[in-house]
Amino acid sequence: MVKKYNSQKNIIWIASNAPYSGAPAAGGQTFNYYLNGFKRSADFNIRLVCWGDIWKKKEIEDEQKDIVHHVIYTEPTLKSKIKKISNIESSYNPWNKNANLISNYCANEIINTLVNWKVEGFLPDCIILEWTNTVVLASRIHKIFPDAKLIASEHDVTFVGYKRKAKYFKGIKKILWKHKYLYEKKTELNALRECDLILPHNAENKEVLIKCGVNEEKIQWLVPYYSNMSGCARKSNNRDILFFGAMSRPENYLSAIWFIENVMPLLNDLDVRFVIVGSKPPEELKRFKSDRIVITGFVNDTLPYFESSMCLVAPLVLGAGIKVKILEAMSSGIPVLTNDIGIEGIPAENGSTYFHCNDAETYNKIIRQLYSGEIDTETVSIKSREFMKQLFDVEGSLRRYMYLCKEL
Repeated sequence: MVKKYNSQKNIIWIASNAPYSGAPAAGGQTFNYYLNGFKRSADFNIRLVCWGDIWKKKEIEDEQKDIVHHVIYTEPTLKSKIKKISNIESSYNPWNKNANLISNYCANEIINTLVNWKVEGFLPDCIILEWTNTVVLASRIHKIFPDAKLIASEHDVTFVGYKRKAKYFKGIKKILWKHKYLYEKKTELNALRECDLILPHNAENKEVLIKCGVNEEKIQWLVPYYSNMSGCARKSNNRDILFFGAMSRPENYLSAIWFIENVMPLLNDLDVRFVIVGSKPPEELKRFKSDRIVITGFVNDTLPYFESSMCLVAPLVLGAGIKVKILEAMSSGIPVLTNDIGIEGIPAENGSTYFHCNDAETYNKIIRQLYSGEIDTETVSIKSREFMKQLFDVEGSLRRYMYLCKEL
């Protein structure tokens, strides 16, 4: 039997992405922040099982050497490829038991690891399931450790995003995404009902889950980690309209294209540029590059863009969950213009801490008011920074998270 010290709680943390400080995605940064917070506490004895990128193996292993862990690396070997033949079913079967959210290979590796740890005598008090990709394994995990409390860390309620895709696309894509939405929703909700504590990172998703019949008492909001940019020295050039995000993701590059096609023509009489900052922009986006459409690709430091741009826009056409880039932008004091999807889960006040724009004409109107100086951007900056300070306290959220785990 693996011993606990004093009143330590044994925790198994299961994740679909390996944690390391250089994780590029916002969700990876949130996971890394909370995991490290738990690791610093003497109250928890943590084991980690996840899958990771073989090219990041050194960083991952160096940072997780202080805990027992098993990382499932994707290796470009024939043996590895043969093992993954079972993934054909989990990739293409529309009725896959895990709703195609996790490969059969990874799911089986996780289950086998848990069984081996049980044989060793390690009995967890809590098992944290990071991302919906692992939450769907809740039933199988409960069979191995029936006495453990299950915690679902829901970065996004996945079926919300699927529903938006079903509405956005047309033709056969619409039909396929509608099926995926309905099937995934059923799978996700069944898995969440197995859990003892559910932590949506988007406060609005709590209401979504309650309406779907999930017990309200199980749900607690978890503040997502974000880079606090409150030290940003704002000095607007009164010209650049900033768009920021990983440009390989459809929800980002499709949104940037929407702005180029629908808003920029309305601003032809103004000396403004649309500056798109983010890695791996696709050719579909790069074809718009011009004197007025700047596409930077990856940049080492985004702070100068937040300091000098007139405003940031996020006219998102797809996506679900809280948008960390909006939190970061608001903490920097840059005027933020976004829509229903962009502000989801952020209870900011329109016209005070941000500007709500659901159509091209509203973007046009607000940008013109910023350009002319009609809007007092200094006041907006002060209010948005204060809003972030009061409502999105990440350190306080970590303390609450650890308390909830200890009380389960």
